[in-house]
Amino acid sequence: MPICMAVLPMAIPVYLWGEDPWNAWIVCCVSRWCYMLHSTWVVNSLAHIYGNKPYDKSITPAQNVYVAIIAFGEGWHNYHHAFPWDYKTSEFSSWELNWTSAFIDFFAKIGWAYNLKTANVEMIKKRVLSTGDGSHTLHQHLHIKGNAWGWDDLELTDEDKSMACILFPKTEK
Repeated sequence: MPICMAVLPMAIPVYLWGEDPWNAWIVCCVSRWCYMLHSTWVVNSLAHIYGNKPYDKSITPAQNVYVAIIAFGEGWHNYHHAFPWDYKTSEFSSWELNWTSAFIDFFAKIGWAYNLKTANVEMIKKRVLSTGDGSHTLHQHLHIKGNAWGWDDLELTDEDKSMACILFPKTEK
């Protein structure tokens, strides 16, 4: 880890364009590390306080576009907690403020990630209508019973599991 975290990011500017080693250390290592730590803390604090709750109004995590921008797509926390088994962490595609999913999709395309589970439109609609706060565009003031949480949750029926899409299934060679 020290090689990827410190040595390479510092060595590249020093050897490729003659940057001062001290400047390279501050910019490429220390600043980057501080940014990533603060981004994580922002997700774990602001995304649990500010924003709307279109998927589940009974939990503290919220959707926060500003956190999504700062933390490369991790601001869609209400979706993430409503569907914790969904690899995408939001219903947006990989390139719509959801760069983490784009990263995973890249590795799926080259075969390093597989059996990626994601909620389909019907499952999302069911959850929005059941427990959402009304801010989602699908909301029609209907009430559907059932409050499924995780993939192995007892309330997640076989029907719900069959509705999930599994992307890049693992193929036996």
